[in-house]
Amino acid sequence: MRFASFSVGSLFDFDGRRYRLVNRLDDGAWQAVDIETNRLVEWPWNDMAAAYEANHLSLVPTHSDGRAEPATPVRDMSQPQQEKVLSRARFLEAVDARLRGHRVNRADLAGLLAEVSEALGFAKPVSVASYYRWRKSAEQGGAQGLAGRKMGPKRRRCPGVAIARQVMHEQVVLAYQTRKVGAAPVVTLNSMQRETQRRIQAENARRIETGGSQQLLSAPSPSTFHRVWNEFSAEDRSVVAGGKNAARHLYRGGRGLAQPQACLDLVEYDETRVPIFVFDESLGIPLGRPWLSWYVDVYSGAPIGFYLGFEPPSDLMLTSALRHSCLPKAYVAREYPDIANTYEPAGIPRKVTFDNGLSQWSNTVDAIGLDLKMSIQYATPRTPWFKPRVEGMFNVLNQTILRELPGFVLGKDMHEYDPQKHGCIGLRHLLYMLHVWLVDIYLQEPRGLLLKSPAAAWEEGTRDFPPDFLPRSHDLDFVFGVVRPGSLDHRGVRLENLWFQSPELQALRKQHGETLDVEIKFDPSNLAYVHARIPKRPTGWVRAEAVFKAYAQGLSLHRHKLNQRNAREKFGEVSATNLARAHDFLHELIADALPAAMSIRTNSLIARAIGIGTQHAFNNLDHDGQLQKMSGPFAGSTLNPLSAPEIEPRTPSLSPSAPAAVPERKRIIPTFDGDRLLGRRGS
Repeated sequence: MRFASFSVGSLFDFDGRRYRLVNRLDDGAWQAVDIETNRLVEWPWNDMAAAYEANHLSLVPTHSDGRAEPATPVRDMSQPQQEKVLSRARFLEAVDARLRGHRVNRADLAGLLAEVSEALGFAKPVSVASYYRWRKSAEQGGAQGLAGRKMGPKRRRCPGVAIARQVMHEQVVLAYQTRKVGAAPVVTLNSMQRETQRRIQAENARRIETGGSQQLLSAPSPSTFHRVWNEFSAEDRSVVAGGKNAARHLYRGGRGLAQPQACLDLVEYDETRVPIFVFDESLGIPLGRPWLSWYVDVYSGAPIGFYLGFEPPSDLMLTSALRHSCLPKAYVAREYPDIANTYEPAGIPRKVTFDNGLSQWSNTVDAIGLDLKMSIQYATPRTPWFKPRVEGMFNVLNQTILRELPGFVLGKDMHEYDPQKHGCIGLRHLLYMLHVWLVDIYLQEPRGLLLKSPAAAWEEGTRDFPPDFLPRSHDLDFVFGVVRPGSLDHRGVRLENLWFQSPELQALRKQHGETLDVEIKFDPSNLAYVHARIPKRPTGWVRAEAVFKAYAQGLSLHRHKLNQRNAREKFGEVSATNLARAHDFLHELIADALPAAMSIRTNSLIARAIGIGTQHAFNNLDHDGQLQKMSGPFAGSTLNPLSAPEIEPRTPSLSPSAPAAVPERKRIIPTFDGDRLLGRRGS
């Protein structure tokens, strides 16, 4: 392999930039010129030696004229090239040994070369021109220069190869764009070869018709056709043969180069419906399967925040879990005193990997990423192996805790088990058990090849890079708000037929125009106030209060949409009075429907309309991680269900053999008007 030295004219690379040594000073320091900027810099010799040992500085082999030469080591060459290099190097050494520095004429040199060639077993004598060419290559390029240019048998040129390559390229592009999942391959090599022959015949007919001097094309042979097809990448050929998903599965890979160096360097997000039935804590009726979403740190494997409730994948679920992730978890020691350990994982992620869900491709995610200086990346569709940490967490949760609980949804072959009859867990009870499992079991158990617990990995990963938190001056509801487009006029900011006003908004109108398009950021669990700004102008966010504050206080966006639908269908139009009437009507409808427990689908819609979820708990955390209060359906109670006697649970019996605690009821689903009013068809 080629060598280089620290001498005048030598090149070296330092952290992506190239320099040339031009002078050595008396104290041993070097002066170098930046190749890109032509600036002169001075390098102390000790610093250069330390950078070379740390692999930050690398010398660049050069030609005799000073040009950089990228050389391939002989051991990395193919076997024929290695044999060629070794034979030519032995030949030059034998000739130099016989010449011993003496000059000879051309005739004597030719005789000497023939003698050496015969002694080394060459098939024919080496010419004088070849000797001088090898000598020059060895002087300029070392042993690698003796490999010469690539030699091989000459191939007969086929004029139809270009058309064959074009047909293949078109089929590869078509397979990437229009291939359906699971569909059989519609293109084969035989069909592409027939299409190639058809185009060649059409082109020859055109040339004959025009009467020009162009040569007629010949169709490539089967061997040539297969050789051209093999020039395409193996992945492209697999897409044509088996489809995009099959090819993606065959050529999937890990993330060896994207491993984080510390905690919060890379966090993965995902959501799923928990396979367990949750019951209403006061009435004991099944509400269905809640949704769980969380952010899992890749370095330590620890969940840093989560959401549990009946809100489907949406901005509310995403922002509520992220808010829980970015805040300390001091509430655990206060609300759950029987948990022995502390919930340490928390902080602002530096990079987050999302799925390709509709709620994740939104302005909300982009705005939060900019506010928190958080890099956003999206996994390729149908590639769960790109998010192994968070995908594996759901399986660990099911196998270690949920499977043992009454109400767990088993396989379809378990006909004797009905989770609606045997389940007896409320949402707060499930949330309590989730905290116990996370803090005292999962985070403390050694895992992986190194047998290191997630808690120990978190402590190690935050020793040099401590987690970042929001400053106390920030408004949490503002930072984790949902972003929607809106309008501003003399009535204020309009959002879903609700109006919000403030003196600052009127000042914006006077400054920029009477009617403006604005961005609105709000908390989807409380429409009492919003923040607005003009996106195309250098204006900050302005807070505005709801005009109809008595109606909007504590009102969720989903519940407001239900009220709008009911006001339009029941009372003819959406107005402040009709919204209040629709709100009261829906409240009475839910109160009458809950004891009847018409269907799991209906009860899940009711749970979402009421707002059963951790957004009414974790959205009330302050900057210190303390829970100030509970809102929504949990107002007046505590987070720990074991220390709150205010709610008297009326659930089925704990014994699976005695499900009689749930009264028998007829599920006449079509007769319940709340299915339509609660959004059964489209919500």
